[in-house]
Amino acid sequence: MRSMKYYVCFFLFLGYFQKSYAQTPNKVPEISGFNVALDLKKNQLIVNYNLHDSEDSHIKVSLKISDANGIMLIPATDLVGDIGSQVTRGDRKKIVWSFKGKPQWTEPLQVTLIADDLMKPDLAAIINQVDTTRMKADLKWIYGERNTKSGGAIRHMGEVRANITASFASNEINHTKQTVNVSKSDLYKYWADNGIYFDSLNWTPSPSVHVENVIGSKSGTDDELSTIVLSAHYDSFVGSPGLDDNGSGVIGLLEAMRILSRYNFSKSIKFVAFDLEEDGLVGSLVYVFQGGINKNEKISGVFNFDMIGVCSSEVNSQEIPEGFDALFPELCTRVRENDNRGDFVITITNETSTAINDVFKRNATAYVSDLKVESLLALDNGREVPPLAASDHASFWYAGIPAIHIGEGGGTRNSSMHSEHDSKDHVNLNYKFMSDIVKATIASVIEVAGFQHSTVVSQTINKK
Repeated sequence: MRSMKYYVCFFLFLGYFQKSYAQTPNKVPEISGFNVALDLKKNQLIVNYNLHDSEDSHIKVSLKISDANGIMLIPATDLVGDIGSQVTRGDRKKIVWSFKGKPQWTEPLQVTLIADDLMKPDLAAIINQVDTTRMKADLKWIYGERNTKSGGAIRHMGEVRANITASFASNEINHTKQTVNVSKSDLYKYWADNGIYFDSLNWTPSPSVHVENVIGSKSGTDDELSTIVLSAHYDSFVGSPGLDDNGSGVIGLLEAMRILSRYNFSKSIKFVAFDLEEDGLVGSLVYVFQGGINKNEKISGVFNFDMIGVCSSEVNSQEIPEGFDALFPELCTRVRENDNRGDFVITITNETSTAINDVFKRNATAYVSDLKVESLLALDNGREVPPLAASDHASFWYAGIPAIHIGEGGGTRNSSMHSEHDSKDHVNLNYKFMSDIVKATIASVIEVAGFQHSTVVSQTINKK
């Protein structure tokens, strides 16, 4: 559819895991000798570590302790020792948490130590890691019909889903599948409750639909429940190999994931590949309304890629839809004065999403000067102009979550959309254009998620 996520009395060391990255040209702080001990006689949890940094500066050290449900167990005031914003480098550092009474947490505990030297990110250096060669390689295994309407399309969709999962795993991104059988009546209720109406949905005869969303997540170091979402749907329209729709969006999502996976952020980032967008935003509606969003999770913004591959400087390569002159006169004038060239990216926003849109436009201007951005405001969640709500961003709108659509304009620029001609033989993808869109999005996510020039180490502790 379219157009326009302990009971021990001695020191216990289990499940040690440590990861750090050279996040900018300057090295991040180094943590060594990290270990966690639990002493139930003294009701204390003790963290020991060594801290080193290439610069002789103060380092911000913070500690997170959460249980198996992700519930944070300690306020900062309950911690003493080498913690806070003025920690100096050196060995034999210690942090002590003194808790009261018998522990009531759900095992295992996750103890995470973060050392941040507060250096600013070199955004230009980060976004310039975007690699179109990787994007082209991804498209080779995505390309081909992928939906639930034929045996071959079903098999290929499963292969694509498995490869997306493997891509998350190879970049050390936690991943899961949201698998749901949703009834048609529930879907129709979603649509009716939100004023969504589709004339043809290409339904199978069965009374329910099987949905498999693929979710990758990178936990925030400060607030795991505050989340930024990057998304794209991985299915294709019936009969279409889906080169641009939405192979282009998926490779953009995966490339952004690869770059962002190398860094740490205050907020969590989720990378979501939605199922069955072409059947009426089914995957994203299930994600939003049937448990894809965790309890108490707050999504600060959604960046949704859908058809980001076509850009042309040819005259009359951009169509202006009927009625848009009255709705968006200034934009239409600019397009006509540019001889109707389709040489810009289109963002679609609603009233609650303008701040996220402004972040994207500002970062595009600052870091990707070749990328022209035009924006469309969908009043009342696009009910008056349904094409503006015809992709997965709209499902978030209906839940009051800020979300923007990022794309080329669908069929107004790619006349092969939803046909057998959305293929290698008929559509020329512009990888420079796609790369620029991914760069602007990465810069925007870095701003909103809160970049940290940090090292993160963690350890789990179970009851014995």
